[in-house]
Order: sequence, then C-alpha cells, then structure tokens
Amino acid sequence: MMFTGLLVLGSLIVQAQEVQVQETEKVTKGPKMVVESLKGKVTGKEIQAFKNYIDSVPAPKTHDRNVMVYGNPGKMLEACGRMYEVSKDKDILNRMIYYSDAAMAGRNDVEDASNGGRRLLWTGKVEPVWPSSPSSASVADAGIATGSVLAHILYTAKLILADSSIWSEKIESHPKSVGGTYKERAEWYVKQADYVIDTWILPHYVRADQKFYFPGAPNPYKPNDAAPWNQLFMLTNGLVRLSQCHVLLKDSPERVKQYDELVKVNVSWFKENTTAFKSATGTPCWKFNYALVSRKEDTNHFAYDSEGMWLAWDAGKYGVTLQDMTTMANTYFDVVLAKQTDGRFAGYVDGSTGVGHAGGDNYVRDEYIYLADIRKDKFDLVGQIEKASGKIAQSAQITARLLWLKDRRFKAGVK
Repeated sequence: MMFTGLLVLGSLIVQAQEVQVQETEKVTKGPKMVVESLKGKVTGKEIQAFKNYIDSVPAPKTHDRNVMVYGNPGKMLEACGRMYEVSKDKDILNRMIYYSDAAMAGRNDVEDASNGGRRLLWTGKVEPVWPSSPSSASVADAGIATGSVLAHILYTAKLILADSSIWSEKIESHPKSVGGTYKERAEWYVKQADYVIDTWILPHYVRADQKFYFPGAPNPYKPNDAAPWNQLFMLTNGLVRLSQCHVLLKDSPERVKQYDELVKVNVSWFKENTTAFKSATGTPCWKFNYALVSRKEDTNHFAYDSEGMWLAWDAGKYGVTLQDMTTMANTYFDVVLAKQTDGRFAGYVDGSTGVGHAGGDNYVRDEYIYLADIRKDKFDLVGQIEKASGKIAQSAQITARLLWLKDRRFKAGVK
C-alpha cells in the first residue's frame, strides 16, 4: 500500500514543488498599504497602513502545499521582519510572533491529525516538516524547502535576540508555543529549528561532501538528484539565520561552524556552475541552469537564487563577494528587465522568454528588490514598476521590502 501511494505521490510532489515560485498575492477588499514616496524617511502613514494590513490577515488554517515556504503566510513573516527593522514597532514584532507560533503549531509532528497533521512521510515516519503535498495525498512529502520555513521563523528569533532590552518582557502564548518572554520564545524557535535540521535535513539531504542532494528510493521526488538552486538557497537561508541566532545566543560554536560550512560549500557550488557573459550594455552577468543538470534557469526560480545569495552576502562570512552580487544584479536589471514581450519582462536569465515559469512578469518579485541594494541606480525603476503593477496596496512582501530599502538608503544618505 505504501509503495503504491509513493508512486501516486511522485507526480503530486513534482506539481507542489514546481509551483513554489508563483506569486500568490491576490487583491482583496480591506486595508491598503501605501508607499508615499521612494525618497526620504519612511513615514508614519506608511507604517500604520502596513500595520492595518497585517492585522487583517490571519495565519493559515493548514500548513501544507508549501504555504509557509513561498506562499503569502511565509512571505508575511519576511515582510513583518523588514518593517520591524524600519520602525521598531513592537506591534509588528508581536504580529510576526503570532505568524511564527502558528507555523510552529502547524508542523506535521505537532499539528493534530484532525487538522492534517501527524501524517506519514516517505520515510514511514511522522517527521518534523511542513508537507509540500496536499492533505489528500496518501503519503505526505517534504524536502529541503523546509529550510525556508525555518528561515522565516528564525528571522523572528534573530530580531528578538538582537535586542536584549526586550528579552524579559512578557508576551502572549499560543497554546502550543513555549516561552513566556521574548527571549524564551526566541530560544524555543532556535531549539526547534536545530531539531528539524538534526532529524530531517542532515540524515536525508546532505551528502558526505556537504552538498545538498535528494535521497534515493523510497523518496519519490528527484531521487538522487542534486537540489535545484532555488531549493538549495531555501535551505541555506535557514542555516544562515540559525547560525546568526546561535552567535547572538553565544551558546553553540560547534553548530555555528557546522552550519556555516554547509552554507559556504553550497553557495560555492552554485557559483562554480554559472557561466559568465555580458549584457547588451557590457556589464558582467551570469547564465546558469535551474539545477546542476537541467534546463536553463527561469526568472521565476531565479528570484529565490538572488534572495539566497543576498542573504549570504549580507551575513558577510560565506565567500559571497560584492562582485558576485553585482553580477547577479546586472543579470536581473540589464538582461531580464531590459527585454519585454507582450508587456512582460524576460522569462529566462539569458533574456529570452518561454511559457509557464519562464513566461515572465510585469512586476518585480519581492526577492529581487534586494538587488536594488546592490545596483542602487535601479531602486527608482523598481519602485515605479511596482507602482504601475498595482502590487503595493496588497503585497506585503513587496511593500515591506521597498520601504525597508527606502529606509536603508535614507540612513545611508543615498539621494
């Protein structure tokens, strides 16, 4: 029975994994966010509009189908984190904790069976993951994209641990959460993330050479294949933030060393598999595939590659250079955004366009906004594209990253 279920599940997993990069934000009735200007200090109106919006968005009822990986609930955590960095408004941090607690409660080994939890995976066990497959699947599945869920939750922990002035303050508790103060809650997030890495990631997805590969049978999704780059970066994102949390806690240098080495090896592996070329304007760019042996990378998945590289670069210790980031930014701005077909930007990293994931966008995905921190001359362009697309009013992840970068530029004195 289990083997038959795995065969059926294989196609479902492919669909679930491959859909992970689609923009899921939909315009709804309710509070609207605003960006009053792309210059100057972030305004009180911009912050309040963001707060009104997130207060209107509840945590998801279930956590399967990668909703916490790339869906709006996961991206909401990133949005809250960036806006908390801008405002230091604890209402935003508390909302971030609310989403994080809900995500923790929705983990497969924690969630009640009546709500889709406690499902067996291809390992034959109930694993500490957020299933990528729908609840209707006879056998659940998850992969290294679980690292992205950890990254979102650990962002909450990192922000708390970076500010000792709030550590002892009391916070509200979710029925399944642990820790009545900010610091205790952050420590619990970190402990649980270590558990997921130890129990799920390290035994199944890390080869002896420390590169991220999928396991063989009975795993039905890409057995023995190298992890696609976008999924690889989802895991490095989680490891980067987990390392940062342990550094702030000063509690586990051996884990910091282990996690940092995994990030370094896999980021270097990605860089080694890029091919240099020049844009039409002569800037250095990269071409690369979706995975080690695969089709060329589309701009849907490229968004996660760029985010992962930026987070590793911003951490400052993984061998990602400013030139690396400039090359990646050039690829997006001077190749992807430089070409349009039927009102959409290029769908592949080489500037061509296809269908499906390679069909291109008429807006800038939130992950790409980080690249405007590298190519500072492109920030206004990004802002204008987002305004024209109508995304600002209802896309928390886009609006928050725009405002975060606006604030970063203002504080740095960028005109």
